[in-house]
Amino acid sequence: MLILAIDTSSATATTALMEDGRLLAEYNQNSGKTHSQRLMLMIDDMLKSCGKKPEDVDLYACAAGPGSFTGLRIGASAVKTMAQVFNKPIAAVPTLDALAYNLFNFNGLVCPTLDAQRGAVYSGLYKWENNKLLKLEDYRVIDGKALVDKLTALNQQVAILGDGVEVLKQIDLTKSNILIAPPGHLQPRASSGAAIAQQMQENGFVESCYSFRPVYIRKSQAEVEYEKKQELTTRPMELKDVDDVWEIEKLSFRTPWSRESFVEEMQTNQRARYVLAELGDTVVGYGGMWFIVDEAHITNIAVHPDYRGQKIGEKVVEAMIAAAQRESINSLTLEVRVTNTPAINLYKKLGFDEVGIRKGYYTDTGEDALIMWYK
Repeated sequence: MLILAIDTSSATATTALMEDGRLLAEYNQNSGKTHSQRLMLMIDDMLKSCGKKPEDVDLYACAAGPGSFTGLRIGASAVKTMAQVFNKPIAAVPTLDALAYNLFNFNGLVCPTLDAQRGAVYSGLYKWENNKLLKLEDYRVIDGKALVDKLTALNQQVAILGDGVEVLKQIDLTKSNILIAPPGHLQPRASSGAAIAQQMQENGFVESCYSFRPVYIRKSQAEVEYEKKQELTTRPMELKDVDDVWEIEKLSFRTPWSRESFVEEMQTNQRARYVLAELGDTVVGYGGMWFIVDEAHITNIAVHPDYRGQKIGEKVVEAMIAAAQRESINSLTLEVRVTNTPAINLYKKLGFDEVGIRKGYYTDTGEDALIMWYK
């Protein structure tokens, strides 16, 4: 199996080519924000130097975040395009997992870090046990000083790595239990991502180019806690909301609706009903449906990438069901890509049942659609 791995989550751009567990090549460039110009050139040169063609790749491995918002999007866009063209799967490798993998079998704790700006870092905590990397806590955004205090209090050897180390150096790294990884292991290495991707493929944890999305964790912990305290509200969409909705649409779909389409939905389509989800004054999600006789056909649902993973999509669907029922419509239907497992599971949770397949429904790929009904 030939794996092409990339990581553009930080100032380092790194690509690797691994075949059947053997590293063929790895390119690393730590020269700042030039990923959009350099990445495809690096990949092309690496493939040619190894005598490989793009169509030879069996699996793409992509750093899935957390990390630089722009960097992650550059990497994701490149990988999704190649995976679509050559119809190959993607392994979404957590960035911090791959960083921790740099210190294979380290005898102590491993704390990978990435600069999250404003004195904060993305971090995780791991240990090696029987040649397996174990994650001890969830990924987080944490103030640099708070992380140093936390690691010092562990009273055991901790190795830190990643570009977040530069943030921590501004605080205090003189504690005897905190070690800085050597230069060759300090920054992201695509070879580590490739090794993890091989394990993910063996365990069936790969996905298509249509379901893969990076994990954008870029807010400070204070902002996250503030938003948690805000009440998520839903309301009908108005014409003034078109720009907010269109922005989410563009961030969520490869073939988004046009802005004019949403304007027409608001102004002329008497059958259309749209629901918005808001945190404070920020539009974070939406859903649309058409009323046809005594049924509602859900046309689109999306949540802004910065706010996914907070059950906002679930709240939007619940609000759409309630809106339909207020107009005496109790049956709702939708189509979803057969590969979009997270969405399918959400709809099932809310009471939708699978009733059939529409062959080749999605014109961009010819992919089948799963038909689901709520009654």
